[in-house]
Amino acid sequence: MESPANSNLPVEPLSGGIGEFLKSAKPKTHRTAFDLFFNGYLRIVCGLMLFKMFSNPASYLLSAYIITSGMGVLVNLSHESQHSALLKNKRMNDFVGAWLCAYPVGSIWGSSRAVHLAHHKYLNTTADPDRHFHDEQDKSDPVQFVLYLVKLVLGGQLWTSIIVNGFLREKNSREPLDATETLVVLPRRTYPEVLNLIPVQACVFAIFSLATGYWWAYFALWLVPIFTLGTLLGYIRGFIDHARLATDDAVLSEGRLVSVPLPSLIDRLFFTGLEFHFHAEHHFFPSVPHYYLPKLHKLLQSSEEYRRRYLLRPSYTSFLIDYFKQISRGEKSRITERIYERVGEV
Repeated sequence: MESPANSNLPVEPLSGGIGEFLKSAKPKTHRTAFDLFFNGYLRIVCGLMLFKMFSNPASYLLSAYIITSGMGVLVNLSHESQHSALLKNKRMNDFVGAWLCAYPVGSIWGSSRAVHLAHHKYLNTTADPDRHFHDEQDKSDPVQFVLYLVKLVLGGQLWTSIIVNGFLREKNSREPLDATETLVVLPRRTYPEVLNLIPVQACVFAIFSLATGYWWAYFALWLVPIFTLGTLLGYIRGFIDHARLATDDAVLSEGRLVSVPLPSLIDRLFFTGLEFHFHAEHHFFPSVPHYYLPKLHKLLQSSEEYRRRYLLRPSYTSFLIDYFKQISRGEKSRITERIYERVGEV
C-alpha cells in the first residue's frame, strides 16, 4: 500500500461544464498531422534549406535556432503521445509518438514515458523523478544557477538522457530497488529501447547530408542543437513550470502547479511549445490534447475549486528575472515537498 502521493488531482465530482467539455476533448488526426508536418518537420526543412543557401556562421546560428524550434514541436508531440492524447488509436499514437517524434530527437520514448507519468503522479513529493527540474535548492544562488545552465548548454544532460534512461533504468527495473526508484515502471522489452535510435538517427544523418551536401551537417545542425540549446531551453521551461518564488501566494503555489496564459513574444520564441504554457491545466487533465488547453483554462478559471489550486504567472521571462533577483538577494523559495514513503512494507 502506498501513502497518498499528491493532491494535484481533478476535483470530484466534475462540474457539468468541465465534464461535458472533457467528453468532447479528444485527439484530432488532422490536427496531429498539421502539427507534426507543418509545425514540426517543415521548420526543420526550412532550417536546412537556409543553411544550404547561405553557408556562413550567421546562417548557421539562425538555422540551428529554427531547427531547434522544430525539434521542440516534436518533443511536445512525443510528450502528448505519452498521455495517449496524440491519436485516438492507441497503437498509432504510440508508434507516431516514438518513431516520428521521440527517436528523431534522441528521446527514448518508453523510458521517458515511465518517468513522465511518475512525475505527474508524484509531483511535489520527494518521489518525483523529475524533481531535479524544478528543485530550487541546488539553484538557490546566482553562481549555482549559472553553473547549472552552463552545464546544460555544454551537454551535461548526456549521461542521464542516454546512459541512465537508455540502459540503467531498464536494467534496474528487473532488480529490487529502494521504494522511490521502483515508482518508475518500464515496459518489458526484449532489447534496450535505446537501440531504436540507431536506424532513426542513421536516416536523419543521410537526409541532412543529402539535403545540404555536407557530411557533417547532421552533427552541426542536429546533434549540437539537441544537446545544447534544445536541452537548455527544455530544462529552463521545466524549471519555470513548477518552481516557486519566495513571494508566491502560499495557497496558490502549494501544489507547484503553474500556468502562463499570456506568454510574451520572447516566451513564444524560446520557451513555449504549442499550448503547454497552460501547464497546470495539463496536469489536472493530461489526456486533453494541447489545442484544447486554452478552452480548459477558461473553464477551470471559472471554477473556484480549481482557480484556488494553481498559480498564474505573467510570463516565463518575468519569472526568470524575478527568480534571479530573489537569489541575488539571498532569499529562498519555500520547500514543501512531502516525503514519499511506502506504507506497510517490511
